[in-house]
Amino acid sequence: MTIKAKPETDELKIKGDLGDLDGVDVEKFKEILETYEGGNAFIKNVIFNVKKWNSATTKQIAAVIKCAKQDEDYSKKNKARLERVVPMVDGNGEVIGEVVSIKQYDSHWDNSYTYKMLVEDFKGYRVFGTVPAFFLDSDVKVGDFVKFNAKLRQKELGFGFFTYPKKGVFVDSDTANITKEEIESKRPKVDKEAVKKAAAQRELMDFLSA
Repeated sequence: MTIKAKPETDELKIKGDLGDLDGVDVEKFKEILETYEGGNAFIKNVIFNVKKWNSATTKQIAAVIKCAKQDEDYSKKNKARLERVVPMVDGNGEVIGEVVSIKQYDSHWDNSYTYKMLVEDFKGYRVFGTVPAFFLDSDVKVGDFVKFNAKLRQKELGFGFFTYPKKGVFVDSDTANITKEEIESKRPKVDKEAVKKAAAQRELMDFLSA
């Protein structure tokens, strides 16, 4: 009996302007098709469709390679961060670090929305929580270095949450000097005892003059 050799799989069809592939390693894309085990939803979706139709556009190839490289770089940086991370202590603490991301979230109760930010502390861990009003008023942005007090709660090594933030300031990333203080801290402090005393004196004067 003669055994026929199994026909080789058709070569991947590439569609689009080949100029988009200048400097792009197509073999790397093929390697990703066969070996990718990451969790990037975009890459997984492209791989599924490419394998289904045995074709890919030049833009898909370039985008997948770019995303895979970004994921690889992030993975290396994150690994290095976790190697130096100091375990977070639950409870009241101080956060000093860089704003990594800011996202807008719709409210479940009305038509308003809130902003959440992720801050990487100089100790290595990252904390996530609502952007304090004093930072929003100062147009905080990704890349700013900030310092504030808050209640901290660790979820896992290297990541946790912050709540009840206060005493916020912007700091210089190189010198750690304060560059902008919380607006509230610049307002004159009210002497509550003096206010009460003045009110009592006014009441007494009103009584005597009646």
